[in-house]
Amino acid sequence: MKPIGIGLLGYGAIGKIHTLCYKELGLLYPGQLPEIRLAGVSTRSEDSARAAAEQAGFARWFTRPEELIRDEQASLIDCSLPNHLHRDMLLQAFAAGKHVYCEKPLALDAAQARELAQAARRAGVKVGLTFNFRFIPALMRAKQLLEQGVLGRIYSFRAEFLHTGYQDPERPMSWRLRKEQSGGGALVDLGSHLIDLVRHLLGEFQEVRCLLKTYIPERPKSKGSPVKEPVTVEDAAWLEARLAGGAIGTLEATRFATGALDDLNIEIYGEKGALRFALMEANWLHWYEAGGSGWKRLETVQHYPGAAIPSPRSFLGWTRTHAENQYRFLRAIAENAKPEPDIVDGLRAQLVLEAAYRSAETGAWTAVERE
Repeated sequence: MKPIGIGLLGYGAIGKIHTLCYKELGLLYPGQLPEIRLAGVSTRSEDSARAAAEQAGFARWFTRPEELIRDEQASLIDCSLPNHLHRDMLLQAFAAGKHVYCEKPLALDAAQARELAQAARRAGVKVGLTFNFRFIPALMRAKQLLEQGVLGRIYSFRAEFLHTGYQDPERPMSWRLRKEQSGGGALVDLGSHLIDLVRHLLGEFQEVRCLLKTYIPERPKSKGSPVKEPVTVEDAAWLEARLAGGAIGTLEATRFATGALDDLNIEIYGEKGALRFALMEANWLHWYEAGGSGWKRLETVQHYPGAAIPSPRSFLGWTRTHAENQYRFLRAIAENAKPEPDIVDGLRAQLVLEAAYRSAETGAWTAVERE
């Protein structure tokens, strides 16, 4: 199989996670993928680019992302950049005939997401999205049970992603707090994962109604600065949703949940049973079967079909879900198959976000447009 050369745009925290996972895949899935080569990395400064290459083992380093995109050794571009940089980098990658693996969200808004989806289709390249929570074995099991119809008709659901860390009014501004750079606040940052999981497990959104809240309206321009800058995104979001299949539910995304860690929780209620999952207890899926003897705790830990290591009985770690997301995308490239999740999943999540923000302005139920 022809080697896959990874060209990484951005070597921040998430870029490092992606790099770590690329380096692990040959051990997790020996012989199941082409050789993975770390072809190049691009960051803003010469010092940071050189240091990234030395630390991670990239063959070359760049300070101009367009040079890495054009590099013949890079057959896949991994976009781990802030949201406002996605569109231009992806369009350049598509024009160069490169496959792309992109951090969520796909773009700043639905218009950009549509443009990217059309450009990828014309270029004939594959695009994968980082919706890594799909690849928690407990949620993979939940997907299987739902497809088997064990819950019957789905009545309702609840999904929440609770973070902390933004309560300090002296926390300085960053791109995540500027709408022109992020596209939105907690709803984009955290809610995009919830939206994708609900779509993945239960089907498409039909209409939504949204409430947003910004608790701290201005922050220091930089650490310790007396100069303040307006915060232009929400700190928390609450979303009511009606799905095409008839289920009604709620989604909450907040960066102001004091005491929370990475608390992603999902509950699904149907005519024949129910499912519950909590990320802080990620090794288990809870299942209730109507007429049974109460809730059952299903052991899921690291049940990844075909993986050589770790043992399926080993407890789950966060980076393993990223590794699985990347593995599935690379396998789709090797087999010339449709990636899941792909650019359409990124676009559809963006369309739900767009409807939510329109609803927040009017207070009314708002239909989710189709692509």
